[in-house]
Amino acid sequence: MKNILVIQGGGRPNGNTAQLINSFVKGAIDAGHTTQVISLIKNEVKGYIGCNACRYGKPCVQKDAINDIVPKIKTTDCIVFASPLYFWTLSSRLKAFIERFYCIAEEDPNPPLADTKSIR
Repeated sequence: MKNILVIQGGGRPNGNTAQLINSFVKGAIDAGHTTQVISLIKNEVKGYIGCNACRYGKPCVQKDAINDIVPKIKTTDCIVFASPLYFWTLSSRLKAFIERFYCIAEEDPNPPLADTKSIR
């Protein structure tokens, strides 16, 4: 049994992407897996700004949903990204979410130079 986290990056709560997610979740549950869906419509995640606070072991300086989502990412077995195609690519919500994976990496004892004023 797997713990599956589904990230919904679509712009319409009941659109095609949501319908696809519902079918996927039903199939996963029928196969004995546990699932959780996180909507990036309801949980705003801003793009990465390069503050490097996470590299100093501090929480992200941005006040958005990422700090609540990271523990779920760390405990899941599988992450499913669901997005409509906007201009032949992923939605901007999902792109911003993926950028923020930078904070999940281990603390770096020698981080790159950054504006440390924002993390003090």
